[in-house]
Amino acid sequence: MFSYVFLLGRPGSGKSAICRLLSERLRAEGLAEEVMRIDDFPVLQELLDRDTEFKRHYRKEGGFVVTDFAILDDVLKEINRKLKELERPGKMIFVEFARDRYIKALKNFDREVLGRSLLLYIYCPYDVCVQRNVRRFREARSKTLDDHIAPSDIMERYYKYDDYEELYLKSEAGLKRQAPAPLVVVRNDVDGLERLRQALEKVTEALKI
Repeated sequence: MFSYVFLLGRPGSGKSAICRLLSERLRAEGLAEEVMRIDDFPVLQELLDRDTEFKRHYRKEGGFVVTDFAILDDVLKEINRKLKELERPGKMIFVEFARDRYIKALKNFDREVLGRSLLLYIYCPYDVCVQRNVRRFREARSKTLDDHIAPSDIMERYYKYDDYEELYLKSEAGLKRQAPAPLVVVRNDVDGLERLRQALEKVTEALKI
């Protein structure tokens, strides 16, 4: 039985919407008594708050700029630690993050965690993600996990290409062979909740194994 679901994909790919839909379905079908979500952004903020000498970032109006991208690996190592503390029977924990190199990023999680994880890669082209990312920011009305936005320069420089997308576009089977845990791919390149619900059927079936 899985304890963790990793939601992987660019900002704007639909990770948060998929998390909500899957949470509803898992509860409705009795596959989880409790559902929790961990987004890497608040964990990054925690680590930056400790960087009081600004060795890894600097502040700018409206946010911050990371100067030492190794901190992104430290974020995932911290999440790995948190997961083992939070796990308990009947609890499903969703982990959301976006990276340009998922093969490298997932090495920050140990076998104990990956052995109880389902990886969900959300395929959504870069241009669509950019449009959704901007729209989400404009429509946000409250301080939630979802109202932060990846700046356009970071989207272009860091998120435009990722290794899982490259592998998937060549062969979904090839991508699955590279993954360190069972992996399901969901396409979310067309808007529409009903279409997305249908796409998530295979994720629900995988979680029943």
